[in-house]
Amino acid sequence: MVQFITPWEVVNGMTSARERGHGCVTRYLEGVGVARSTAYRWEAEARWLVEFGGPELRRLRREHEELLAQVAARSAAEPAGWLLEPGRELAFVLQAAVQGATDEEIAVLLVRAGGRCLSHETIRERIAKAAAVAHRVFLRYFFDTGRLAALDEIFLGRKPLLLVVEPRSLLVTGLRLASGRAASDWEPLLGLMQALERAASDAGSGLRKAVKEAELADQLDMFHGLYKGRACLARIEKSCEGKLDKAETARQALEELRPSGNHSRLGVAQRAANRTREAADRALAEWDRLADLFGQVERAFAYTTPEGQLNTVERASRLVGEALKAMEASEEGRRLAKTLRVLEREPAFAFLGTLEVGLRALRLEQVGPDRQAKLARLVEETLAWRRTDKDPVSELAKASTGSLADRVEIEGVEVVDFAVRSSSAVECVNSRVRLVQVARKRLSEDFVYLLAVYHNMRTFGRGSTREGKTAAQLAGIKLPAQDWIELIQLMAAEPPQVSPSARPAQDSANAA
Repeated sequence: MVQFITPWEVVNGMTSARERGHGCVTRYLEGVGVARSTAYRWEAEARWLVEFGGPELRRLRREHEELLAQVAARSAAEPAGWLLEPGRELAFVLQAAVQGATDEEIAVLLVRAGGRCLSHETIRERIAKAAAVAHRVFLRYFFDTGRLAALDEIFLGRKPLLLVVEPRSLLVTGLRLASGRAASDWEPLLGLMQALERAASDAGSGLRKAVKEAELADQLDMFHGLYKGRACLARIEKSCEGKLDKAETARQALEELRPSGNHSRLGVAQRAANRTREAADRALAEWDRLADLFGQVERAFAYTTPEGQLNTVERASRLVGEALKAMEASEEGRRLAKTLRVLEREPAFAFLGTLEVGLRALRLEQVGPDRQAKLARLVEETLAWRRTDKDPVSELAKASTGSLADRVEIEGVEVVDFAVRSSSAVECVNSRVRLVQVARKRLSEDFVYLLAVYHNMRTFGRGSTREGKTAAQLAGIKLPAQDWIELIQLMAAEPPQVSPSARPAQDSANAA
């Protein structure tokens, strides 16, 4: 069995070697074949990165371990030197790179797996070359696919990166690395996306202005607005708990004084206990009131009403306005209302207008006076089903019998899919990019395209509602190869020609 060594193993081995005495570290590093400069850099960086990182970093470590197990099993089954074939070697390098392995780590793993001894610079060049091909793959197969997108910005070093993600499939459909976050930085990308009709994003001024300039329907993200409100409400609750603790402390002090019979001290303690108890009761009552009003704001953005009818823009806007006005009766309420003020904007209710227009286009002929209630049931059933089934509508259409009921169901699914109210889906992709950035430190724009191709063609794991499918499959995209590395190799074998539709996107990306 081939033995592999990784940065955290080297760091732990160096610690054990130091305990054995002078010179043991050098002999240990010579034995494992790791240069001293590389080992000490790993010791400074890899220990906190892997052992003391957050949940995402621990997840990355698990993926590292899975990769090592796969390579070890392959090495046991294959003859020695199986990684010497160029195609296999490149696949190993790219797979390790997109999982956050550094160039130095990849070099060590190659040797331990029986492959060639490549320099860090050679590995970096091979990754850069494959990333440039992945850029072309992305532009040909994934760029500008879908009518709806979730947008968000993250920083790669000092430069912001805009990611465009289709919410249902989590397919990355666009990205751009720019020098700033103004509308002029993002509009060139959004303006090229001809298929895109609606964009859901947070309250960033530059991004929202770019959406407007690109003439896209604007949807304000619910996730960020409500998240800040929940955080503010949690702070009010914590303050309330502090006052309750003070009231309990004052009560205990009063009880301890009772046996003394000192009436003057008892009177002072009683008044203090009463004051703290009244303050705690007022804080608790105010927290309950604000929690109820916050719940009213949340329910205002539901697709359907408690009465079983479709929600409307007018009703949702009225309920939010009433709740925020009622909050302002106290200082704590004014702070909470300030965090939720963004939800009063018109784009926050755009998804309800989209839903209403889409259902009206169905022109359903129904028997009975309450047509809206029947549409509300259709929406509720479709939403409940779509939470667990992410298959593309095109697959549903193949199974259709052509009956009126099937056509209505398919069109209803399309309407519900298009009326998304949050951009939080893009965070799933953001977390992956941030994770690899922390591990590899610096990411070029081409490498982000490599990550995007990997993400779009990677099978979702167990526990996901998309389990067993890739983002490309859920988006209904037909590809000449199902393996992302094979697709990159197929593209690399072609002449580097850019189609007319993709050339502007290429030029804009390079200009950044």
